[in-house]
Amino acid sequence: MTVSLSIQTKSTWHQESPSRLYPSLPRSVLPLSAEFKPMTQIISHSHPWSQLSYSCVGVMHIETDAGVFVIPPEQALWLPPGMAHQHFCKNKVSYRSLYIDPVLSEALGNEVRPLTVDPLLKSLILEISNWPEDYKETAETQRFLLVLLDRLAMAKSHQLFMPTIQDKRLLPIIETLNQEPANKLTVEQWAQKVGASSRTLNRLFNQNYGMGFSRWKQKLRILKSLELLNSNSQLVDIAFELGYESTSAFITAFKKHLGCSPKKYLAT
Repeated sequence: MTVSLSIQTKSTWHQESPSRLYPSLPRSVLPLSAEFKPMTQIISHSHPWSQLSYSCVGVMHIETDAGVFVIPPEQALWLPPGMAHQHFCKNKVSYRSLYIDPVLSEALGNEVRPLTVDPLLKSLILEISNWPEDYKETAETQRFLLVLLDRLAMAKSHQLFMPTIQDKRLLPIIETLNQEPANKLTVEQWAQKVGASSRTLNRLFNQNYGMGFSRWKQKLRILKSLELLNSNSQLVDIAFELGYESTSAFITAFKKHLGCSPKKYLAT
C-alpha cells in the first residue's frame, strides 16, 4: 500500500496529464521542458521508453510502485521503460526531462534509480533540453548524447527515497508525521495508539525501510528540509517546522545524512 503524496497534504492538487505522449519517439532522445505551478500533480502514466526526470529549480516528488523519490535540483531520477510514475510539485518547479530510446539506455538497467547530478551532467541535461523537438540528428548532437549516456551510467545513486509500505499499522504514523514532522510522540506512545508493541513497530520499520522508527523519522525530516531549503526558508524557521530544538541541531542532522551543511548543499 502506498502512502501517496496526494493524501499527505490538506491542500488540493491541480492535476494535469503528461504534456506529450507519443506512439513512438520521433528522436532517439527527446527533450522536454515545462514550468509547473505550486501544487501541481502529473497523474500516473507510463511509456515504452526510458526517462530522465530533472528539476533545475524546485523540488519534485516522484511516486512509483517502489515508493516515493525526492528530487531536488542536485538530483535526477532514472525511470526505465514501462515504469508507472506520477509527479508532485508542492512548490514551483522548472522541469527538464529526456525521453530516451530503450536500445540506447540498456546499460542503465531496468530499475528506478535516483542519481546525483554533477556540474557536467547538469550542463548536458540543460543543453539537450533546450534543443527543439525536431532537432537535426547530426554527428555533433550524437556526440552530445553519447557523453550524456556515459555520464548517466557513471552517476552515483543516492538515498533520497522512501519505499512503499506494506503494513497498515504504520499508516497512521507515516501520515501524521508527513503532515506534522515536528510531532514528538515516541515509538512507545505510537504503539499505544495503533495497538502494537514498540518492538513490533520498530521491526516493521526495519522490514519496510531498513531502519528503526527514530532513524526513519530523522530521514523523513531531512527529506522535507530539502523542499523548505529550495523555497528559500530561513534555517531557523526550517528547524522549528521540523521539530528540531535549535538551528545547530538541524544542521548537525543534515550533515550526518547528506555529508555537508545546508548552505553548502544549496551551493552545489
